[in-house]
Amino acid sequence: MLFRYLGITSAILLFFQLSLFLFRRLYKYLPKKPKVFIPLLKFLKNAHTYTGIALVVIGFIHGMLILGRIQLHTGWILWFGALIMFISFLFKNRVGKKWIVIHRAMGFVLLMLLAIHYFFPWIL
Repeated sequence: MLFRYLGITSAILLFFQLSLFLFRRLYKYLPKKPKVFIPLLKFLKNAHTYTGIALVVIGFIHGMLILGRIQLHTGWILWFGALIMFISFLFKNRVGKKWIVIHRAMGFVLLMLLAIHYFFPWIL
């Protein structure tokens, strides 16, 4: 039963990760800037790295509890994508400005992989 809670926690963390980008875009294009966005964006920015680490760790534990080993599964593909995103963060200074574009695009790829994993976990 613990694997279910870890799976839900991982999904919430992924949405939390994507919310930083979404709220920044929303704030950027709003004609009148609400004051509540400034502390919200600061909180999301400060928590982004830590919640990313938590997503990778909790996602791995979730997968190991269910499968008991590493095997080809939609969850492992999703987890591997999250791991690639985290590794890309570690090398952001070497890649330069292209890094953020790749990082954001990969975020939406992870969202699609989450949908596939949730609705069709054993499709592979």
